Amino acid sequence: MRSGGINWLAVIAAAIAIYAIGFVIYGVMMPMDVNIAMSGMTDAERATADTRMIYSPLMPILTAVFMAVLFKWGQVADAMTGVKWAIVVGLASAVPTMLYGWVYGGLNTSMTMIDCAHLLLGHIAAGAILGGWK
Repeated sequence: MRSGGINWLAVIAAAIAIYAIGFVIYGVMMPMDVNIAMSGMTDAERATADTRMIYSPLMPILTAVFMAVLFKWGQVADAMTGVKWAIVVGLASAVPTMLYGWVYGGLNTSMTMIDCAHLLLGHIAAGAILGGWK
């Protein structure tokens, strides 16, 4: 299903892969009490975050859509090239953005590193899917 030169089924699959990686890291590998403790959030902040969970699919969708646009512009045509570009995009944008929160927001170092790994792994998976799906 292509439109505007973008394979929208690949975009959906990439967004699902990003979301699934987050679920495995934060929902399976990290016990909830560890996640809460590492976040450093107060109960009030956690309650606010919980009300925003409905928006959680938005970030993987936006990441997949805009990576697809970049890949179209860059004429990425295979999975390995997609992975390479995804690493560049992740390290050039997603990871530094997380590090702003660590530097200026005083976020927990361990949680920030886990968040950076999550974003980089998600980008890599999306890159393989978007680059390799014909």
